[in-house]
Amino acid sequence: EINTEPETSSGINAEWPLRPGTHINNIPKLKERLEAIQKKLPWIENLDVTVDLKVPIEDMKAVINDNFKQEMLFYKQSQVGAQQSIARLISMGISTERPEDYFAEMVKSDVHMKRVKEKLISKQLTMERTEKVTKMRKMKRLGKKVQQEVLKKRADDKKGMIEKVKKIRKGKAEQADADDFEINTEPETSSGKKGKDDINKKRKAKDSKYGFGGKKKMAKKNTQESAKDVTTFSSRIHSKPKRSAKNDKRMGGGKPSGKPSGKPQRPGKTKRANNKNRARNK
Repeated sequence: EINTEPETSSGINAEWPLRPGTHINNIPKLKERLEAIQKKLPWIENLDVTVDLKVPIEDMKAVINDNFKQEMLFYKQSQVGAQQSIARLISMGISTERPEDYFAEMVKSDVHMKRVKEKLISKQLTMERTEKVTKMRKMKRLGKKVQQEVLKKRADDKKGMIEKVKKIRKGKAEQADADDFEINTEPETSSGKKGKDDINKKRKAKDSKYGFGGKKKMAKKNTQESAKDVTTFSSRIHSKPKRSAKNDKRMGGGKPSGKPSGKPQRPGKTKRANNKNRARNK
């Protein structure tokens, strides 16, 4: 006999102990009952597959206490069962792949799916915006650091360049420093290179034809020899004509004219101011 009443009614996990009695295991009756309730359907209707991985008992003891190994065992068992089922379906001529023009009606309505889609898009945009802001903050911090390094490098380069220029001006620079400015610190030899003393052939030809220009400043100044030389003097050319009362206009000479000679003299400042005040009083 089986006790159907718990000894204690406190708690939802109360134990139901079995009292000692006669337990009958009638296998023929159980099989008969199984055949009565069992439905004999073709395999395609239930797709049941039994897989035996044949795991040794020693490994099973290790699997019992390891959840990860249990999950791996279930995964392998499902994988083998799927492979056997697919092979059996192919042998029966049943397709196992979805056709390209397959159309399935959605359980949810289009309006509901539209809301779901908008929600997913909104969430995705929020995540992208957050990632973008985080990335910009990192780049800003990195940019400040890079900018400081660039400014420091520029200042160092400028300082080094000024020092090199000072050395080149003083003539203490090495050829490696002078190469940065394309300057040759070594004196040029006369092996085919043009020096400072070399003169252009065209310049030589003009000098031989027209002569060298020579000194330009104070070229017309008299010297002691030129001052004593009067051979080129002519009284007809160099002497001034004599003044006469007839020809001198300052003495009233010349042809008489009805108009006064020259412009009338402008009155002085005081006289102009008096004339202006007189005109205002009128």
